[in-house]
Amino acid sequence: MVEREVAWRVFAHEFIHSDYFFHDGDERSPNYLVTPTGARVNRLYFVGVLTEIDNLGAGEDMWRVRVSDPTGAFSVYAGQYQPQASVFLAGLDVPSFVAITGKARTYEPEDGTIYTSVRPEELNTASDHIRDRWIVDTARLTHERIGFVRSAMDSGLKGDELTAMLVQSGASPELANGILRAVSHYTDLGKYLNTLSGVIVDALKNLASTDHQPAPGAGVSYAMEEVATSKSADAMVKETPAGYSIEDTQPTQSKQSAQSTRPVQHILSKQSTQTTQSPQPAHFTQPETAPVAGEEIDDRKNDSGPARPEKDKPEPDEMVYELMGIMDKGNGVPVTELVDESKRSGLTDEQVDDAVTTLMSEGRCYEPRIGVLRRV
Repeated sequence: MVEREVAWRVFAHEFIHSDYFFHDGDERSPNYLVTPTGARVNRLYFVGVLTEIDNLGAGEDMWRVRVSDPTGAFSVYAGQYQPQASVFLAGLDVPSFVAITGKARTYEPEDGTIYTSVRPEELNTASDHIRDRWIVDTARLTHERIGFVRSAMDSGLKGDELTAMLVQSGASPELANGILRAVSHYTDLGKYLNTLSGVIVDALKNLASTDHQPAPGAGVSYAMEEVATSKSADAMVKETPAGYSIEDTQPTQSKQSAQSTRPVQHILSKQSTQTTQSPQPAHFTQPETAPVAGEEIDDRKNDSGPARPEKDKPEPDEMVYELMGIMDKGNGVPVTELVDESKRSGLTDEQVDDAVTTLMSEGRCYEPRIGVLRRV
């Protein structure tokens, strides 16, 4: 049985500049689009504004839509094999906010010319606040991948040695493999990474402008400062290893910025560290002795009795992960219900928020629909 691929978060600018499509394995194995930052995209998740919608069909529906983020536009196609998507798109107004999870596709009309598009799997209406959070989260994750790629380029390593270095630095095996391929395939990669970094900063500046108010707790100023400061690649890899194998994640928020608003829907990032388990095939985590960015050690003691040794305490993310599996009857778990059940198990709102952040950033759960979580 082929495992379902996780959905990455990439900006439209990077997606439309990706031209490395490969198939690995037998006919049932997935196809991947490798982006310049090493994301091995079979599925992706993005939020933007529906700016165009056209019915191209002659006798049957074939919808083409453009969904814009601050960096560019995704082309989305839905036809007879995506009837629910077609019905959904037919009922939308232009403009409107939408959230889409779909498969990456490429079209090569002639040698050297490749166009990327998305075949939708899940579509939902969204809001400007959901879009704003997606921008901030995607900016962080893209910035982390840029750091790993720069580290790979500066290392001089190749093949298995490069992969091992990246995994040891905190990249998931999937990301490490994607970076290995990206470094070998893309020319002028360093120049493009500089361009992409500038695009990210511009997107965040737009959110921070006086005439545009982003979602509460979105951490725009912090994210913009982090991206704009351009740490050296080696320093960034050591300080902020990316403990994720998907981009269907809500990356982590700095402890300072997290103090203002902490609702679980924001699932934003933090910069402190916590220990996790060893890697598993369906998700990526770090060994117990290695701190992973985006996680936090909770050393508060329970006032109701003596604190157990730290190693005996169940981690909040493991508790939330188990609850998610127990509560899911096949259609996912509403976030509000998961929060309530987790609180009944003794966790605080902040712990639940942090746990969901960690699980999503590690690729252990994803958001098939807005406000619903499922284990991978």
